[in-house]
Amino acid sequence: MKHKVERTFSSLGRMPYQDAIAVILHCHDFHLEMALKEKEKQEFHNKQAMRLKSWIIDIKDYILEKESAVQ
Repeated sequence: MKHKVERTFSSLGRMPYQDAIAVILHCHDFHLEMALKEKEKQEFHNKQAMRLKSWIIDIKDYILEKESAVQ
């Protein structure tokens, strides 16, 4: 991947998740790139990218919920 993931989602409660989120973002970007390159596997790669995006949304919602319970 050409760019570094910018980590704007950081606090002490979020730190344990940052590396996993960065890896998933790279995988998401990879599948989107492959969907463009491998036309015969485009549906597969788009499906994987959507799954990874759902994971990112779910984990961020979980972290926000966890943080609001502490406050």
